[in-house]
Amino acid sequence: MKIGAHVSTSGGVQNAVNNAMAIEAECIQIFASSPRAWAFRPQDSGSVDKFLNEIGNIPVFLHGSYLINLGGDPELLQKSIKSLIDHMNAAYQLKAKGVIFHCGSHKGAGFKAIFDQAVNCLETVLDETPKETLLIIENSAGAGGQIGSQLTEIGQLISKVE
Repeated sequence: MKIGAHVSTSGGVQNAVNNAMAIEAECIQIFASSPRAWAFRPQDSGSVDKFLNEIGNIPVFLHGSYLINLGGDPELLQKSIKSLIDHMNAAYQLKAKGVIFHCGSHKGAGFKAIFDQAVNCLETVLDETPKETLLIIENSAGAGGQIGSQLTEIGQLISKVE
């Protein structure tokens, strides 16, 4: 078993290494860009190179944007797909295992109403990103209307995605 934590990348992704070592993390989760903004800012190549040279064998996971919503309207859905693709590509660049994200909200429409849309979104992201990078659905706290607040919902999404 490995124990780790979400560590800061403030000042550049390379700083995550020192933050991980300071707490003796055996694995880490980081943000590749601001989780509260649609605009994705890629890491500069110097920071990426330094990170890759120093991280060693510590498993790395990225956390996606908090704005992602697989149950959103068409505009929000396109932004969500782009954000997930950007994060998956960043994960590949950083040799991270995968991207962890929340699915968003069905906004009262119900899980069944947005199910096919969510599956199509996941399939699009997986079709357009490196196969080595995992797309990991994180369960939500269960507040009203959250997609994936029940493990059965996550299981249904996973089993339908091709």
